[in-house]
Amino acid sequence: MAEFSRSIALVIGSNNYQDGLPALETARHDAKRLAEVLQEQHGYEVILLLDKDATQESISELLNETLPDRLGADDRMLFYFAGHGVALDSDGGPNGYLLPQDARRSDETSFIHMPALSDALCALDCRHMLVILDSCFGGAFRWSSSREAMVLPD
Repeated sequence: MAEFSRSIALVIGSNNYQDGLPALETARHDAKRLAEVLQEQHGYEVILLLDKDATQESISELLNETLPDRLGADDRMLFYFAGHGVALDSDGGPNGYLLPQDARRSDETSFIHMPALSDALCALDCRHMLVILDSCFGGAFRWSSSREAMVLPD
């Protein structure tokens, strides 16, 4: 198989939150270090958002506007998020959310809903994608999309 045309990574790390959300100790460092390794050892173009730059608006703009214009069918994409995550109960199972730096504790609309994240990532045109969620309840991402079960023909 041919090499990738381009390798792009969106790396996000937030230690400092507001609105009563506790600070984290290693998210920013982990994101910075991963960005360095990807860039220096693997040739990735890295978009790095740390703390105050890791807002809901900036993440959404990158996923829905910037990256769709930059990625192509022979590219690879890595998405890494280090920060707070939550899961809230719903009738269909847990709703998972990532908390950008500007999340407000009592306002779910300030969170990044995992189904919206999944939709944005799945809409990107690339040959390979790796998603790493270094957050609490990152496993709730598995409920972010569903596929209809099919019966295989005999």
